[in-house]
Amino acid sequence: MLKQSGVIRARSLRDLLEYARAIPVLPAPKGENVVIITGAGGSGVLLSDACVDNNLTLMTMPSDLDAAFRKFIPPFGAAGNPVDITGGEPPKTYQNTVRLGLEDPRIHALILGYWHTIITPPMVFARIMVEVVDEMRAKGIEKPIVASLAGDVEVEEAAEYLFDHGIPAYAYSTEIPVAVLGAKYKWARGAGLI
Repeated sequence: MLKQSGVIRARSLRDLLEYARAIPVLPAPKGENVVIITGAGGSGVLLSDACVDNNLTLMTMPSDLDAAFRKFIPPFGAAGNPVDITGGEPPKTYQNTVRLGLEDPRIHALILGYWHTIITPPMVFARIMVEVVDEMRAKGIEKPIVASLAGDVEVEEAAEYLFDHGIPAYAYSTEIPVAVLGAKYKWARGAGLI
């Protein structure tokens, strides 16, 4: 009955609080295609599993979009979905891949997986993600984006900065950001928006 009525069910107090905090921040998705962009293959696997658990559809990557992502990632990275840009990439790689994910109308939501590196420290990652999202918003492009950050305590500040700028982000968790996105999708489906 709750599902048919479009009620978002939180299974724990923490979920309830996170949904209440994040759902209003996320724009409504315009379709079901979710893409994961990650700096670590393991994170991509965990985020993919969380998508299954939260009834999210990982987009089957069209060959032209796969080729477009591959222009920005090293040969030993992986396009497809998740897009694994690998851990040694500079900030520009994050910028380019996330910008592509936002610009392509076939992609409806993004999940970002960040692992702390010296080349792209947490606050550098956070600031460039906000810049790209703001740049796209200025062009009228707005999609739900959530982020999972792993590393030392610096990722906590980065997650807070992202959240303060409209990107629900969580340190030390691959499950919570995807559950939040899944809840937004439940709301959008219940409202008949997708």
